Amino acid sequence: MSLETIQYTLLSTGRGDVRREMLMLFSNELPGSGAGELSSRYRYCVDAYEKYKIILARPAPLNKGLDFIVRIEGLFFKKNRRYNNPGHSDIISALSYGKAQLTENNYSIIKEELNHLFVENQCSVDKIRNFYFLDYEGNEHPIAIILLAAKWLFIEQDMTYWNWSGRYMLWNALKEAGLL
Repeated sequence: MSLETIQYTLLSTGRGDVRREMLMLFSNELPGSGAGELSSRYRYCVDAYEKYKIILARPAPLNKGLDFIVRIEGLFFKKNRRYNNPGHSDIISALSYGKAQLTENNYSIIKEELNHLFVENQCSVDKIRNFYFLDYEGNEHPIAIILLAAKWLFIEQDMTYWNWSGRYMLWNALKEAGLL
């Protein structure tokens, strides 16, 4: 089977409604007939900002079923190797950099938008248009793309860990880092 790429716009805002919408979206995927080339693979283009795109890749390699990988096309992170799927530590690093560079008043705008993402799965990127962070090579990127990635990480955690902590996993990590 081939890789299927789908443009998708999230319509729901409430946590439960978003989960149901994503369940319906994923239920339209064709089944695979084996591993490797016999598996069905999907890329959902779900958000964009400037030259960056948020891509959901399915299936995810570790958790089967409803899990997906959140990727940022146009941006790389690095620990031991380059990758474009940010984890909690990458989100925390980018926001920590932003917090250190901005006035308290300006960072409060980012905190407000994070809260909107957590509660409503929406944020106003126009309010944070001029806020940036540096990648591992020292290149400047808009912090808006990090917030859009956080939105989808919240959703991914609700899909995978609904009966446990869900989106609170990332939210609590942000709190512990002093970013909320």
